[in-house]
Amino acid sequence: MAKTLNFEGKLVDDPVDHKLGTMPVLELLFKMSIPMMISMFMLALYNLVDSIFVAQISEAALSALSLAYPVQFLMVSLNIGTSVGVTALISRSLGEKNFENANDYARHGLFLSIVYFVISAILGYLFADDFFYLMTSDPDIRRDGITYLSIIMIFSTGFYVETTYEKMMQATGKSVSSMITQLSGAIFNIIFDPILIFGLFGFPAMGVKGAAIATVAGQYFGTVVGYFLNKYTNSDLKLNFFSLKLDIKKIINIYIIGIPSIVMQAIGSFTILGLNAILTKYESAVAVLGSYYKVQSFVLMPIFGLNNGMVPIVSYNFGSHNKKRITKVIKVALIAAFAIMIVGGFFVFFGAEFLLKLFNASDNMMKVGSYAFKVIAIHYPLVSFNIILSSVMQATKKEVYSLIASVIRQIVFLLPSAYILSMFFGVNGVWYCFLISEFAAFLVVLHLFKKTYNSKIATL
Repeated sequence: MAKTLNFEGKLVDDPVDHKLGTMPVLELLFKMSIPMMISMFMLALYNLVDSIFVAQISEAALSALSLAYPVQFLMVSLNIGTSVGVTALISRSLGEKNFENANDYARHGLFLSIVYFVISAILGYLFADDFFYLMTSDPDIRRDGITYLSIIMIFSTGFYVETTYEKMMQATGKSVSSMITQLSGAIFNIIFDPILIFGLFGFPAMGVKGAAIATVAGQYFGTVVGYFLNKYTNSDLKLNFFSLKLDIKKIINIYIIGIPSIVMQAIGSFTILGLNAILTKYESAVAVLGSYYKVQSFVLMPIFGLNNGMVPIVSYNFGSHNKKRITKVIKVALIAAFAIMIVGGFFVFFGAEFLLKLFNASDNMMKVGSYAFKVIAIHYPLVSFNIILSSVMQATKKEVYSLIASVIRQIVFLLPSAYILSMFFGVNGVWYCFLISEFAAFLVVLHLFKKTYNSKIATL
């Protein structure tokens, strides 16, 4: 492998020969993606387990977590969206042989994660109770929801910083280290969830409060692991946070890429709020929707793992103008994503009753939920195309196109169709909004991707 001098004046592997630009595409994509699939699978698993354990307390407790979920989703939107920008710019800088730029973007990513923590802590302390008083009149749901959401937001440092460390390792091809970081936090949470919820091994039984404490403790643990893995195994980056010199232009560059992703996912948060508002008049429907989203995250995480493995490869090769390699990565990712979602659709459709039993579903929740899970599962194959192609557009400087597709799916079609269907067909009609909106988004994404390919990739 060729050598070059990095920003410290040390002889290192030439980025032109970095594995992101040279390793066979199929081998590289799966080497990058499989560790991310495993880690995100575990991440979804501990979110799922969290709700399953809480459901054993009561349906009200499960409903409290379901109502808190849009706020958590909004936090994820800010965090992941910003990290998408940081990841793409680190990978692109490495592809351009600009070591100092890559490190500077990593430091700015850490700075923004601290800013997000401060904002979340203030909002959680001041407004968690107002949120639940707005969403429900049930005193049990209010009590549990305020407790859970306050802890999650006030102690969110680990959540934000851990994700930033993970994305840094993804950006430099250290997918195994990123996997270890996520797994460490997830496993910690899975172990301590039942201990703190039910009071095992001498610990007091804390119920929903215990679930929240286990979650934030796992995030802090993952942060510590991520710090040391970046420090000792990530030779592409030198993470001296205290050498940060704030550069507004770099922050703008991060958000140029990240804002479409932030908005796309934030739209998802408001969509869930809207669906909750439509479903509150139907018995058990909010608990069903909350349960479904936990199952959906479990099914979609392999796709997001594949996606996270693909984006650095596309970004790196976009930076080094390798059209042939980008095109091959896209084709392989689409085939793999489609296969994953076919399997996921069968899993949800035929396993609906089994999945609902995990949430201790009442007879009415089982009736409503079984129909809902089976209807929603039909749209999964379309999801694979929308996720992969939208991410390619982000990685090739067409972020606004991804935003347009998301707005069409969730704002233009999903919520309006859910409301209209509920008026004519009741709770069973609501679930068809997922299929309608995803199909509309699919048509739009295909059109926008064709324009992206012709203007950004074909001309390389």
